[in-house]
Amino acid sequence: MRACRSAALLVLLLVAWPPPSEAQAAAQGLLQRADAAYSSGNRELAKTLYRAVLASDPSNSRAAFQLARLSPPGSAEAVALLRRYVKVEPGDPWGNMALGDALAKAGKIDEAIEQYGLARRKAPAESDVYLGLGRILRDAGRNDELVKNYEQWASRQPQNAEAWSELGRARQRAKRYAEAADAYATSLALKESDRTRELLDDALAETAISLRPFLGRSDDSDQNRITLRGLEGEWQFTQRSRLGLHAERNEVKDPVSSGTADAVALIAKWRPFNTLKLDGFAGGARLSPDQPGQKAVNRPWAGLRVRWTSPEEGPAAELRLRQAPLIATPGLVAQPVELAEIKAGVDLPVTGPFRVRARGQAGTLDSATDVNHRSGYQLGPVYRWRPAAEVGVFYSELGYEHATAAGYFAPKRAQTVELGTYIEYEGLSPLTFALDAGAGQQRVEKQGGDIRDWIATYRLWALVSWALKPGMSLELELEHYDSPVAGNAVAPTANWSYNAATLSLRFGVRPQSARSFLSERADRRLR
Repeated sequence: MRACRSAALLVLLLVAWPPPSEAQAAAQGLLQRADAAYSSGNRELAKTLYRAVLASDPSNSRAAFQLARLSPPGSAEAVALLRRYVKVEPGDPWGNMALGDALAKAGKIDEAIEQYGLARRKAPAESDVYLGLGRILRDAGRNDELVKNYEQWASRQPQNAEAWSELGRARQRAKRYAEAADAYATSLALKESDRTRELLDDALAETAISLRPFLGRSDDSDQNRITLRGLEGEWQFTQRSRLGLHAERNEVKDPVSSGTADAVALIAKWRPFNTLKLDGFAGGARLSPDQPGQKAVNRPWAGLRVRWTSPEEGPAAELRLRQAPLIATPGLVAQPVELAEIKAGVDLPVTGPFRVRARGQAGTLDSATDVNHRSGYQLGPVYRWRPAAEVGVFYSELGYEHATAAGYFAPKRAQTVELGTYIEYEGLSPLTFALDAGAGQQRVEKQGGDIRDWIATYRLWALVSWALKPGMSLELELEHYDSPVAGNAVAPTANWSYNAATLSLRFGVRPQSARSFLSERADRRLR
């Protein structure tokens, strides 16, 4: 009876299961030929055969996946084919990862991250999920999300040395050097690696107490000369903040007089996230004119800068506060003029690489003779083709409330139309450079006078940095203004140009070695 039932069941299955159709059989043959062509390196024949397979069997997932691999990365065809594959094979996390990579190549970063999120839910223990997403986040400049990605990997696989090493790299990229050192140390505890030990030494060098002596000089068209000397020291206060002291001396001279300005301040740098940076200083400046009968005076010297930058395709904002005496000329040192000013700006995305930028400022200039006010704004479109490379056209105005005899130029209004660019490049390691330049036309309207004709105006700021080794760098900063109002500066006269250069060397003081750091860490764990 059992044999009879089995035979009957077999007959029913044979009757119910239809034989493969001729189309399916033909597609299978084409697929085999396409795979053979792919294996032999004949890409064009393989593409033709895979397309023929999909024409006869649109749901053939292998043909869709292989044809996507043969298509240009990030092309519309590759994305469409991988979307088809994911729909046919919803349980395959590698399909979501491949689609995520294609979307990232196409510039659709948010959709790419979403696909990797689906892959992570399907295969949370798969290392490729975190490594692939990490590449996308790194290339997009999303360092906070990059750190979070590798933190999730390390928490799911705490015994994976590679996960901790990648977490250290991500934290170091986000300039969280103390946290990066902890991640490298955990990786070394799981698996010894010369490269990871080297990266740990690099991170510790950045967290060491540092000194930065600097020397500078500036000259302007009115024969004013300023010689700058100073020293700055910093130490790690918390894992994401540093404190320090800044001291400098400015020797100000012209053909007939001179003066000095000495300043000391406590400085603080805090970076709670890679997208949020706060830098501030607070102290005092002592102005000493070299004139008989005049005494030195003390003035407050303080500032705060807050910068928030979302990923490259998002908005950005900045706020600056500053209170300091003007020291552009010996006359301004002898008759102190104190400037308290606030500046704010925002960048808003419009479409694709196009953005709009708006800036505003308002300040008070307080002297023994009067109190003056100045205000201004800037507005214009920006084209950004990289996170740190852009060009824009800007219109700006800057004006003072009234004329003054306090020793600085205070026009009623200065108008500027400018083509400006900003470029920051790190591809020449160990050299990096940043450039902020502009050229255009400017006209000035004096208080109670006619407005002048448009004249050419130029500006340049450049910074070149040479990383001698981790924790040590040599920097050269250059500035040039050829403008009656010099952008946001305070000029002494109507016809004014300015040049400046500053050289500095930053180096660590006895940075901790990887060996001692690992030993202290092991002792703390034992205790």
